Amino acid sequence: WLKFGSWPPHPLLHSFPPFVEGCPHCVGGFGSRMPITAEQFTMTLENMARAWEELSEDQRLPKDEEKSFFDDCKQTCFEILQRWHTGESSHPDREELAKEYSCDADGAEQLRKDLFAIKDDPFVSAADLKLRLVKYTAPPRD
Repeated sequence: WLKFGSWPPHPLLHSFPPFVEGCPHCVGGFGSRMPITAEQFTMTLENMARAWEELSEDQRLPKDEEKSFFDDCKQTCFEILQRWHTGESSHPDREELAKEYSCDADGAEQLRKDLFAIKDDPFVSAADLKLRLVKYTAPPRD
């Protein structure tokens, strides 16, 4: 049924010890990586929404171009990494996150994969919706 140490590990084991070393979904195991958490990414999305709120509505993107962060996030993931690595980000975990993800195409791809793994978290979904509501308020382009 549920066999500890089997590969690939059973999904139900991913939230309970023992952790499977080398499994990208297991966090906290000996020698495992610590991907971004839903809480950390929610804060990132909230920071992005605050930055867009500081712009006047006509400086924001058109409402008819609205899309989720996840619709096309490759470039944005790289920009997030750059902000963590340069210290430009106000995220309280920016140093920890910068250590976890290299500031290059590989790091951006790993971040993208990790974000898609937490995409359906209710707090991430709510923060993504809030970002869309703030970011896309300008009238259509001519």
